[in-house]
Amino acid sequence: MAASVTTTATTLEGQLWEVAVRAQVAELAIDPATRPNNVTTTIDTENQTVSVTFTAPATFSVSSSGALVASPTTYLP
Repeated sequence: MAASVTTTATTLEGQLWEVAVRAQVAELAIDPATRPNNVTTTIDTENQTVSVTFTAPATFSVSSSGALVASPTTYLP
């Protein structure tokens, strides 16, 4: 399981960016033959935007009230 991340950004948006970058770094530490590519970040300097896409493996179940419950599972060592 990957270590938790302490962020320094003062906004939720900044914290999201920090976590995304840390997850990318953790992915890059995995052997290229088995490395996942679940995090994509794109910087658009012209429009001054940052895009983050994250895909997580998950398990699914149905609660006692019939609601679908998704629980992300660990994929980083």
